[in-house]
Amino acid sequence: MPFKRPAPPPHESSSNTVLPSSKRFKSVAQTSHALKNMKVHVVDAKLKGNTIGELYRLVEGASGELVADVKDADVVVTCIGMRKRLERHLDWDVAKEKAIVNPDWIRDSVKQGEAQPCGDYAALEDLHDETVENCPDSQEQEQGQSETGPTMSTEPDPNQLPSPPSSPSATPQRKWRRPKKGEYKVSGKSSTSGKSSKLSKSPPSSSIIPTASRTSIPHGLEYLLPPDPPIPTDLSKFDWKAKYACCRVSPLVCPNQGLCDELNIIRKSREVEGEGRSELSYQRAISAIKAYPDRITSLRQLDQIPFIGEKITGLIEEYIETGKIAEAQATLTSERYKSLTAFTAIYGIGPNTAKQLYSQGLRTIRDLEVWYGIRPPEGEEDAEGVYAQQLQGGIVTVDGSKRRSTRGGKQGAEVENESWMKVALGLREELEIKIPRDEVEEIGRVVGKELEEFQSGCVWTIVGGHRRGKSMSNDVDIVFSHSDPEKVKGLCGRFVTRLYERGYVSHVMHLSGFHEHNALRTTHWDSLEKALTVFTLPEGSPFAQDLPAGKGGKMQRRGIRRRVDLIFALPEVYWTAVIGWTGSIMFQRDIRKWATTKKGYKFDSSGITRKRDSEQVFPKTEKDVFDLFGLEWIEPIWRNADA
Repeated sequence: MPFKRPAPPPHESSSNTVLPSSKRFKSVAQTSHALKNMKVHVVDAKLKGNTIGELYRLVEGASGELVADVKDADVVVTCIGMRKRLERHLDWDVAKEKAIVNPDWIRDSVKQGEAQPCGDYAALEDLHDETVENCPDSQEQEQGQSETGPTMSTEPDPNQLPSPPSSPSATPQRKWRRPKKGEYKVSGKSSTSGKSSKLSKSPPSSSIIPTASRTSIPHGLEYLLPPDPPIPTDLSKFDWKAKYACCRVSPLVCPNQGLCDELNIIRKSREVEGEGRSELSYQRAISAIKAYPDRITSLRQLDQIPFIGEKITGLIEEYIETGKIAEAQATLTSERYKSLTAFTAIYGIGPNTAKQLYSQGLRTIRDLEVWYGIRPPEGEEDAEGVYAQQLQGGIVTVDGSKRRSTRGGKQGAEVENESWMKVALGLREELEIKIPRDEVEEIGRVVGKELEEFQSGCVWTIVGGHRRGKSMSNDVDIVFSHSDPEKVKGLCGRFVTRLYERGYVSHVMHLSGFHEHNALRTTHWDSLEKALTVFTLPEGSPFAQDLPAGKGGKMQRRGIRRRVDLIFALPEVYWTAVIGWTGSIMFQRDIRKWATTKKGYKFDSSGITRKRDSEQVFPKTEKDVFDLFGLEWIEPIWRNADA
């Protein structure tokens, strides 16, 4: 590389280890009906004056009503996290009849354009269940929206791309509402059944969006489309004591989410230090806790939860008593942890590279930018645009063997070629902004329309966390196929070139193309054809906004740059690819282990192989995979076995 890598500047503190997102990007409009018909009381204790003013403006701007008497409120907003302190400001019996949330509930509700699930923002752990139960019913909000219309303009836009034909499972997503005590959802009906009642919130349906209607799929290949209607999960058939995550149902947010989050900090510290065995121990414990249906308030409850050893038992005991884990809190303040997590958040930098960079004295993202030649050192200017050239768009080809995966995810993977690391680092301010569900689906529609024009008859499924019900995503993963195997081969490379030429994609890296079936492979880095891209929605998209376009203060109307991964699978392995890329990590790890140890099959995104004779098995549907392995069907929204 033609740049000299200067030593990083000395650091007086670790406060600048993780740089915040650039504030040049516009926030979501504040005026909406997100809190229509909701009465909100703000407890101003421990809140600064400007924060109180902010919350008041947000509530009023979102059609909510501020009330002075807490007894009149539907939702109480406070940053107080302890019962004794809260009782100084309102009666405990009154508090148990309200949804008690932290200020982020207001902020996120306004940003998302609709009231968020109260349980995700419960201010007090002691009132979590009551907060979920007393959260204003979403039906009233829907009624308000139907009367006033959506927050975004509904006028037809000649530049907006039409939606492709979709299955019933691609219906608009509703926010989860946790069932009341003694209630859970089975096949769309409410039931009561002992402890299962507290398992989780009722999540949205899976997001499976085909680009081809049934009439355009040749007869006999209809299996490439999702089932209509979607297959429900029978929650009564699952045992939370099972040792495999693929034998348990794991909600997106569980009754012990706070505990899982604390343990996950420790797990993450083991991951960035490259301590794989210790990390897996924490990952398994977290996965088991995610499936436990009740809040853990006593150590006696741990007796039947698998993978809870002596060390983790002690940590859980500490959490029960204090609501925090000292080791986790100390980790969060560690300069080394902050640096390593910031470094491994950049695509292509894994634990080994991160530790090497740290040992060289690098501590911040700014240090990385200088190290990799993205920005000049302090005191220098890029007058000739030499550094800016590092971020020029293009197609970077890297063979799959050059990629060293760590724990199966994309974050923290090691890539020997620095080109993509430079792109990810230079564009990180945009790439690190979370992607809301509706924008993920808009990206799917845009990509699908382009693909249909380029190669008709394709189908696709948006996978990853989006398919498991997450409201916000880090990137977008889409699995594609075609009924004709010959039309799939090489399609990835041709299609991303088209997207690049049409300006949707600014950077592309082909990780790998199709490989011949190899029953003896020992890695889980699949042999599908993939491209990792930096994707931008067009000017006519409802998500476009005025953003900087280089030096001189020039502005360009476009979408925020997003990481979009395109995965192309042959039709016979389409559904195994969909399962593999849907996740979660622990669910995939355990379904592979179950297939191998219990059923004698080798399974990953590339397909299924019978071990005794190396014969490939081609499932016709996603459920066929579960049936083949003797597993009960689990919808994607119940596969959230990670923290």
